[in-house]
Amino acid sequence: MSKLEKYSRGAEAGDNEFTSFVNYMVTKKVEGKYKLKRILMICGYALFGIIYSAVLMGTVKIPALITFLPIFIWILVYFTWLYVNIEYEYTIVGGVMKGMEVFGMRRCRELFSVRISSMTLIAPYNGKHREKADAAEIVRRDCCVSSMSSPDVYFALYKNEKGEECAVFFEMVEKTMKCLKYYNSEAIAD
Repeated sequence: MSKLEKYSRGAEAGDNEFTSFVNYMVTKKVEGKYKLKRILMICGYALFGIIYSAVLMGTVKIPALITFLPIFIWILVYFTWLYVNIEYEYTIVGGVMKGMEVFGMRRCRELFSVRISSMTLIAPYNGKHREKADAAEIVRRDCCVSSMSSPDVYFALYKNEKGEECAVFFEMVEKTMKCLKYYNSEAIAD
């Protein structure tokens, strides 16, 4: 099938880059090192409160200054908790898949941006293609999943600008599959 046939069939079906749009967000599951970081952060907040109270009572001896403790802890939590409150978002617009890491719904960092047509393999991570995603020659792995143990995790292999093999992991939903088939049906494996 030529590219012209593919796009003319898509146009007849009502598919275009405006209807082939996906925006999907997942919250990182609290497990492993991520869980440990959250626990340590909470312990750090409690330790700050204890040290602040001890220093004030030991040196200044003005108990009224302890009334500022909740304000200081709130400021500390506001500026630090976002680093242990992580969400992942991927979007597909105009044949380009972009993944972002969102910290505390305030700051985001772009993880990857890749044309779907340049992907060489799109497959479920728990299937027979798993060893290809775990191969040693893959130099970069970007994850946009709540947990790697999730049953809906898929991966896509592609080459970056330097020609190095890269992988991106994402959670598949029906609309994502439809967009991936629209832009690169040859790369999708069962």
